[in-house]
Amino acid sequence: MTAAIRSLLAPNPGAMTLDGTRTYIVGRDRPAVIDPGPDDPAHLRAILDALGGASPTAILLTHSHSDHTAAAPALAAATGAPVMIARGSHLNPEGDLISRWLEEGDEIETDAGALHVVPTPGHAPEHVAFHHSGSGALFVGDTFMGGLDTTLVSPPEGDLAAYLRSLERIASLAPSILHPAHGPDIADPAEAVARYRRHREERIAQVVRALRAAGPSRTGDLIDAVYGAELDPRLRLAAEGSLTAILGYLAAEGRARALPGGLFHLLD
Repeated sequence: MTAAIRSLLAPNPGAMTLDGTRTYIVGRDRPAVIDPGPDDPAHLRAILDALGGASPTAILLTHSHSDHTAAAPALAAATGAPVMIARGSHLNPEGDLISRWLEEGDEIETDAGALHVVPTPGHAPEHVAFHHSGSGALFVGDTFMGGLDTTLVSPPEGDLAAYLRSLERIASLAPSILHPAHGPDIADPAEAVARYRRHREERIAQVVRALRAAGPSRTGDLIDAVYGAELDPRLRLAAEGSLTAILGYLAAEGRARALPGGLFHLLD
């Protein structure tokens, strides 16, 4: 973390947020705030204290999930800063909160260098990352989870094909470091991209083997075969969502067919 980039950890740890949501502040005199986090008065106060009276040039949202965005209205009210997000959310953020809809190639200026908008759909359709021109750092939201080798990709928001393309996009940027919204920084982006891609490919292969062994199956029928009995019960719903994304991916690739009743049949 450079002096121009600061991180504040929100007090919202959990199975899906790890140690909590990280809010990033880029710059000091004309900073940008990335993912202000949950609606928590103590975290909002920590952000305002870190700003030290500076008015942000922007409140930037990687995507619309509440653990990233719920503090945005209060922070905007306290600072007068505009709130920015890309279009496409299934959660339909209120238009009167959004001052600017982000698009690929947009630049947000700070006194520490520009932040460039990079679409990274997969976890959510509107998901973007922010590439910092001053350091080469990439703020990746939930595309990566620090300390893990996977993140949630679950319909209706999640799209596995889009996620795999986003990994390739990130690799092409050759960032110097990844700043995820959950978990520690990732110091070797190229290794992380390869690891995340490998994990997904292995999981797809597991699903193919499970379908081949069981015949036409529903998503719930495959959880134990793919994840095993050691799966944390708190993650069962997430695991089912991940399998649904994989089955949809296999169907789109022509390797499986959706049948009536929520069943999927393997074709290869």
